[in-house]
Amino acid sequence: LQDSTANAALLTLLTSTRWAIGPRDLSLLADRAAELAGRANIGEILGVDEQLAAIADGADPADLPALCDALEDPGEQPYSAQALERFTQLAIQIRRLRVVADEPVLDVVRRIIDVTGIDVELASSINPAASARRDNLDHFIDIVAQFRGYDGELSLAALLAYLSAEAELGDGIDLATVSEADSVKLLTVHRAKGLEWSSVFMVGVCETKFPANRARSTWVSSPAVLPGPLRGDAPDLPQLAGHDKAALDDFKQRVRESEALEELRLGYVAMTRAAHSLVVTSHLWSPGVVTPRGPSPYQRLLKELLEDWGAPVDGWAERPDPKVTPNPLQDQAGAVCWPSPERGAEAEVRAEVAALVKRVDPYGADAELDSSEDALVAQWDDEIERLLEESRVESNPLVLVPRPLSMSVSAMGRLAADPQALMADLIRPMPKRPSTSARIGTSFHEWVAHRFQQVDLFDPFELLDPTEPVPAQQDELADLVAGFERGPFASRKPVAVEAPFSLILKGQVIRGRIDAVYADLDDPDAYLVVDWKTGAPGGADPLQLALYRLAWAELAGVDPSQVGVCFHYPLSGESEYFTDLPDRAELAELFDQWWQG
Repeated sequence: LQDSTANAALLTLLTSTRWAIGPRDLSLLADRAAELAGRANIGEILGVDEQLAAIADGADPADLPALCDALEDPGEQPYSAQALERFTQLAIQIRRLRVVADEPVLDVVRRIIDVTGIDVELASSINPAASARRDNLDHFIDIVAQFRGYDGELSLAALLAYLSAEAELGDGIDLATVSEADSVKLLTVHRAKGLEWSSVFMVGVCETKFPANRARSTWVSSPAVLPGPLRGDAPDLPQLAGHDKAALDDFKQRVRESEALEELRLGYVAMTRAAHSLVVTSHLWSPGVVTPRGPSPYQRLLKELLEDWGAPVDGWAERPDPKVTPNPLQDQAGAVCWPSPERGAEAEVRAEVAALVKRVDPYGADAELDSSEDALVAQWDDEIERLLEESRVESNPLVLVPRPLSMSVSAMGRLAADPQALMADLIRPMPKRPSTSARIGTSFHEWVAHRFQQVDLFDPFELLDPTEPVPAQQDELADLVAGFERGPFASRKPVAVEAPFSLILKGQVIRGRIDAVYADLDDPDAYLVVDWKTGAPGGADPLQLALYRLAWAELAGVDPSQVGVCFHYPLSGESEYFTDLPDRAELAELFDQWWQG
């Protein structure tokens, strides 16, 4: 919903049990995405240079192949009928959800649950894990409800950024806490000491596993092990009696006996944790092994005790001869079916619930319509709803526009120049047309930032848009670079470059970046804030500099009178200075007037 190029996220959906798109149809969909992105040589093997060029060409997100675009327009690829129908259904869901993507994030999450039917699926599931899954879904909704973004921002983009940062840099979001009654505790034997449960399962009690037959390193053979005489439990440990071979052999034997006794104590702890029932299992084979494992001595002891008590032991198997019986799991290693087929009672219940939902849905698809026709009708419904909403807005000349959570400096300029136009954009945001001059300006600003940060191997022309005529862009950018190098700021070292800031005026957060800040040549305690202008001199709004001056004064902890400001035009080499600018109180008053007006 937020990023149409998030192919990995969409791929997770497509390969889920709900949609179960197979490899062949996924490959065809990827080819269609590349075709829509204008990629040539689909399927052709490229050389290293060509691959690097292709990667560079794809640096612009607008040029990346997007599976989402292919989902909306799958083309004439030879998809399976089932996959094509599922593509259509998923595209309808995404289209409907995108209409509400700007709503509060909690409402968006709830709409996603409603549209995808996750809640119905979990409620009808007979899987033992369904209850925990429902708890985790409720827990996630609680997290979204409590989410507060940076400076109060509550957008879908902010939520996704938070979840991504939490997964990558944090500890991750905890799962819902399970109750004691509906969960299985998985512990090591050491952690189980002193605890008790009604039923205990000991798994993998095989030869060489439990008890383990691998001797641990001793201090006489490994410098990493603390010598026995220095340990706090030295009286309970075997000690080296001498320094000859006989003493060393005797020490190693007593260490083995001590370790065996310790394993026996662990076995006792494990087997006495059960209040009513104890299940002990072992296995003969596991993937990748040649020699089978038989039951361990502990399991044999339990078998003998049960037989003495008259309780038969079911499913007992001795270790087979590997020369006669090969590993039956050898050929199964790594073999999986993908997508996972829908089988069993769970699939039957899901199908029954889906049929019931369709039966009682008064707005369900007409029986006479196929999936593509149903998608067209859904598109008409969305258009009708949008037109009705526009009609309601137009019939009411007074529309209360809530303040955005944050505004950019350029938005403040638009508010001062044309408040109605800004309000209209806030009500219904529209994409901006691409501008070559804006791209060149961005490239120049990034070049200046890299120049002062002394980044190696940086070429300013790499920032240009590859879809535009390269020579013209290179000439314009080259003129800007040359003009800057001739200007007064090239030889001065800035205090800060691309400095981010946040101001609060009348409760409104205003964000921006200051192009460059220099120390004043005459006063070491004063500063000069410079904003690069890549166009012709004149016409720039000094309101921008007033905000920059106030922001840097507060960042540096100085009075605004100690911060000078100017626009610098690299092409002409001119600098335009301003001194009579509004202070904080005046800016706050102006903002109130513009917003109310």
